[in-house]
Amino acid sequence: MNNSNVEARKIPIESVVENILAVRKISSSDRQVLRLALFSLHSLSLREQDQIQQVYEELEAGRISLIK
Repeated sequence: MNNSNVEARKIPIESVVENILAVRKISSSDRQVLRLALFSLHSLSLREQDQIQQVYEELEAGRISLIK
């Protein structure tokens, strides 16, 4: 895992999710943080799982857009 991946994982998922829901957009750095959280060796808490599920549902419903 490179240094940027380690730094991205240190960002609290809650902060990333709050930002995504506030601006209704997912940036590439937001995607990286969520991807690292999902594929990390550390278990996600139930709250983190719920937050990621909420983002997914909002994205699927078209209420959040992806930014390249």
